[in-house]
Amino acid sequence: MRHQINTGYLDLLREDEIERIHEASLSLLSNPGMQSTSMRILRTFQQAAIEVDFENRTVHLTPEIVERALRTAPKSFIFHGRDPKWDLLLETGQVYFGMGGASEPFILDYSSKQPRTPTYEDMVNCTRIGQELENVDFILALCSAGDRPKEQMFLYEYDALIRNTSKPIVYTAPGSFYSLKLMEMACAASGGEDGFRSRPWVGAFVTPISPLQASVLDECIYELAAFGAPAVIRPSPMMGATSPVTLAANLAQANAEALFMIVLSQIIHPGTPVIYGPGTPAMDMATTQCTYGSPDEALGRACIGQLGRFYHLPSWNTAATESKLPDAAAAAETLYGMQLNAMAGITMIQAMGTMASGFYGSAEMLVICNEIARMLRYLLRGIEISDESLALEVIREVGPGGNFLSQTHTVQNFKSAQYFPSLFRRQTITQWQARGAHAILDEAHLRVENILAQGGPVELPSGADQELKRVLEQAILDVSAG
Repeated sequence: MRHQINTGYLDLLREDEIERIHEASLSLLSNPGMQSTSMRILRTFQQAAIEVDFENRTVHLTPEIVERALRTAPKSFIFHGRDPKWDLLLETGQVYFGMGGASEPFILDYSSKQPRTPTYEDMVNCTRIGQELENVDFILALCSAGDRPKEQMFLYEYDALIRNTSKPIVYTAPGSFYSLKLMEMACAASGGEDGFRSRPWVGAFVTPISPLQASVLDECIYELAAFGAPAVIRPSPMMGATSPVTLAANLAQANAEALFMIVLSQIIHPGTPVIYGPGTPAMDMATTQCTYGSPDEALGRACIGQLGRFYHLPSWNTAATESKLPDAAAAAETLYGMQLNAMAGITMIQAMGTMASGFYGSAEMLVICNEIARMLRYLLRGIEISDESLALEVIREVGPGGNFLSQTHTVQNFKSAQYFPSLFRRQTITQWQARGAHAILDEAHLRVENILAQGGPVELPSGADQELKRVLEQAILDVSAG
């Protein structure tokens, strides 16, 4: 099982400010409440003896109802990999890094340095790269299966993900149909439903519509709860557009929307694993674009980390870039976001390799992000203070004016005591020139080519390949029939 303890936290809000945001969210859940276009969701709350105004399609929650749901939502659980070595312990204090986003419509072509429409094969290749990179803990997508019919696209994307990684997967599964098909395909790849239920390794986003509305797309939560699969609760009100422009108001609203979905999950099935992951994007008033790498959004994500710790729930957020190329701006925005998220205690940090505000991914940027995650893991491990690490007797033995190169203590400890880069190589100028004087983007591309030359599909259990094909073919027939 993989784990990374965060040794310290960045607290941007005082305890009384966190409490005030929580109280503000509870107030919104009572008045005006959450509206829902889904009758299934409304009836679920009605059957739980919760106030529902069917004329206005609105649910009104009391603080007691919210507190009851927070008590049954697991504070700690394992998000399994299909291979147990990729199991993730999700709880406060753990930090993990994940590849990509959700069905990104383009992919960056390395040769032309321009985005293009991706193919199913592109998605396969990107997933294989994510599988091989050692600091990618969980998998989303760097592109979409853009060469498949629109209504079948998600189904082929599920197939590409499931066949090419044994790490935990999180993806988009809007509504009951697609979420059920995702679960069925995961069961097929697990050797059967019992195998998946005992070790659920696929989860999905639940994304209420801001402001304060749940839709039929959120009915995916019923299938997730039924199979015990993790639900990433991911409202993302945009400051100045679908929430007030101030971060405080955005946090109160986003938190209310997240708490509503957590309550629903626990009514459906108490103990359903949920990951607390509100987004805090802002609308750039100069361009009307949604920000991805801005300091105001990063500030909001750090506050979400605090709220997740306040509720003692595993948390989720992004750390992407608005840059169109894997350049200095992309590296700066991504490092800034990943580091701030990690220091704030976000459990699962998404979007390694995602660029252009989520419109496309880059395999080379993913490789660069893998190195950033490698550096951050070293940062997060903290410093050991012990007799061995202080080495006072070694210092006395060497004495003034000596050196420590030949000391046994140095030989025994330098590999664990120092950081050694993988992609960002330390070379003299002469060594760098002898290797081709490559820019880091070119080094990353060489790594991509090496991985794809050696990689292939991840082995499935006996008989799972044919069963996965059968489930995919039946799903295509079902969606084509309407």
